[in-house]
Order: sequence, then C-alpha cells, then structure tokens
Amino acid sequence: MVTGGSSGIGKATVARLKDLGATLVLGGRNNRGLRNEFYLDLSDLKSVERFTRAVKEDGVPDLILSCAAEIYCGDPEGAEPDLSTDGYDATFATNALGLQALLRGFEGEAKQPEKVVIVASKLERQGIIDPQVIKETRGRRMNRREGKFDSVKNYADSKLCNQLLATTLAERWKNTKVLTVSPGMVDTGLWRNFPPWFQTISMPIRAVALRTPEDAALGVTFALAAEEIEGVESGSFMVDGRVEECSEAGRDKEKGRMLWDVCEELIVDGINR
Repeated sequence: MVTGGSSGIGKATVARLKDLGATLVLGGRNNRGLRNEFYLDLSDLKSVERFTRAVKEDGVPDLILSCAAEIYCGDPEGAEPDLSTDGYDATFATNALGLQALLRGFEGEAKQPEKVVIVASKLERQGIIDPQVIKETRGRRMNRREGKFDSVKNYADSKLCNQLLATTLAERWKNTKVLTVSPGMVDTGLWRNFPPWFQTISMPIRAVALRTPEDAALGVTFALAAEEIEGVESGSFMVDGRVEECSEAGRDKEKGRMLWDVCEELIVDGINR
C-alpha cells in the first residue's frame, strides 16, 4: 500500500515496485479510479478512515509505504499556518496526523504489516515538537516558535513528528519492521504551494542541484525490498541504503508516546466531528 503514489518519489517508487512484481494498492488525491486505486486526502481524517476501510476489504497489506507530504506556506502575512478540513495545521495534518490515523486503522488486526516505510527528511533534526502545545492549540501549532510563521521550519517539525511516530510504532508493533528513509533534496511537487515567483526563480536550480524522483526512489525501494534490510533494527533511520542516527529528539520514546496519545485524541475528535 502506497500513499502519494501518483506523483514524485511515490510514483517513481511504484514503477520500481511494479517491476519487482508487487501487487499495489494506491491512495492519493490524483487517483484515476482504476482498480486498487482509491482517493485519499491525508489532511481529511474522514477520507483517511474511508480509505483504510476500503483497503482492509482485501486484507491488511504486507508493506505500507508513506510518501505523501506537503509544505503549506500559511497566510500572506506569515502569521498563521494553513488549516486542514478538520481545523488542524495543514502540514501537520497531512504529513503526521493523517499518517497516524491511517496506521491506527490496521492496529489490532490479526495480521500486521510486515514492514512500514515512511519517507522522512534530515530536516527532522531541525524540528521542534511539543505535544502539550499540540494539545492546547488543538493541532493548530506544533510548538511555540517565536517570530513569523516559517513554512520550511514547520515542515521540519512535521518530519520530526514522522520520526517520533516511527519510534513509537516500533514499540507498539513488535512484529512489524518500521523504517524511515531520507531521500535527500528532491525536485518534486513538494514545492507547488510556494509563491509562483519562488517556483520560477528556483526551477533551474532545482533541476540541476536536486535529485530526481527516480534517483530518490532507489533508497526507498531498497528499504522496502532488499534482503540486506533483514538485519536492520526496527525504528532505524536510513539514508542511501545505510543506517544513520536520527536526531536525539526523534529517538525520544517518552515524547513519542505523548505525541501518539495527543494525536489519538485529535484523530478521534476529527472523525467524530
């Protein structure tokens, strides 16, 4: 099962997985209505719930790959983040909260996925997460950063959420190998929410300096399918086929459990609203 499989790194990884003979279930906002393709908007918790139900009709997937991600740029004054359908910070909702909502849909099943791979980022090392702030603001803020809203820092915060989710999931799902993979800086649609002038100016730089989605898919596919992964510990952070140490904050098991519990409250509230 792949989220974000219709574009960018997800699309490139799907092509490689097809070459390896995988049977795929895809979720995304650009699905074409084909068999085993379902609409999924991770920022909308009801959409996540419908998608999970549809997938489970054919059983629990052996492998889950999370590629879907967004950077939302906030209001023009730089004071507030964009909000999701459910009223949460849209970057947090798409990159972190929706992913946990999706995964919790498979918790408690007789069969668990063999592996969960989350496309992560080294930017998590710059992230700041305060579960208490998330709780107090009802998901509108991930911390108390001073100054104007910064979309890239906000994205880094959401990727730290991903790392903490992996740390927690490795504890909760003992029979599932959970890995995060940093693909490096990649020229994908992740830049689409930036102002048009920024996209125009940065386009030649991105085309030359950043990796292609096809290059980035190599490390992701390795984490999913390589025999060498058998010896890698669950909860590991991987870069180009090798294990690296994520941030100390990303390995904080207590904070990971706190974040899981706070997100659980937000998920239940969003679904029942």
